[in-house]
Amino acid sequence: MEGQGNAMHHKEQYDAQSQSLGLEGIGNARELGGYRTTNGRMVRHGVLLRTAAPEGATDKDRRKLEHDLHLTTVLDFRMNMELQNLDGSARGLDFATTHRVGILDEDYYLSMDQSMSPEEMLSMSPLQLIVRGVDLGIVGDRMYVDFLEADCGKRGYAEFFGYLLSQPQDEALLFHCSQGKDRTGLAAMLILSVLGVDEQTIVADYLLTNIFNAKLIEREYQGLLAAGISKEQADRYMIGFDKVFPQAMQNATEHLCNTYGSVWGYVRDALGVSDAEREELCTKYLVACPS
Repeated sequence: MEGQGNAMHHKEQYDAQSQSLGLEGIGNARELGGYRTTNGRMVRHGVLLRTAAPEGATDKDRRKLEHDLHLTTVLDFRMNMELQNLDGSARGLDFATTHRVGILDEDYYLSMDQSMSPEEMLSMSPLQLIVRGVDLGIVGDRMYVDFLEADCGKRGYAEFFGYLLSQPQDEALLFHCSQGKDRTGLAAMLILSVLGVDEQTIVADYLLTNIFNAKLIEREYQGLLAAGISKEQADRYMIGFDKVFPQAMQNATEHLCNTYGSVWGYVRDALGVSDAEREELCTKYLVACPS
């Protein structure tokens, strides 16, 4: 990955408290602002936000996002099957414009498990899908490579960069999936790489999920054990729940570097972002570091 090992790091870059958006009803809610690049600049605060699903937003959360952070654009990475059981009364972030950006789709999952029919997939609970996915190797520490190389993943992340480029400079953009860790984590990795943030910082940002989700992760893990699943199996299944594992992100970045020369090479060649557009992104989302 570009520029790894060349930047001076500050403790606050890796601190969950400094990155937190301080929201009450939205999980894994944080920003990319403050991360330093290898050429001495810094990601602009308050404009690139990443979270889990936002339907639980409280009125206080909504006021902060709308009035304090000037959130105008929301990118929802979820599949149709993830949305079908939502409570239609939840307001979420309806003050902003939400765009559906499919990173994965139902056809992707069906292509990975050809023994399953669409009806069977739609009838399965999230737990059943995760267990099946892990057991079949669909969900695991190589899954991000598959996400990035799938046609739907390339289309979705190309759309993601399109929205980043069109976003007004002084307005915030929020991107999320269900848990805010996998599809969202890859999106964060891609934009931070393009902006020139080093690999160590990007992996540290990715691993902040385990701090933000610590209570949820423990509850899920104990639930698996209480269901009679062995500790060894429970450890395997957690990658499909709310925990992240560094090897998954490292496998993704190594694949992109080996296949495309760098993460930027993937964004340029597979997603169609030009050199001029990269400069535009840097101008829009970076500022000089404070002296």
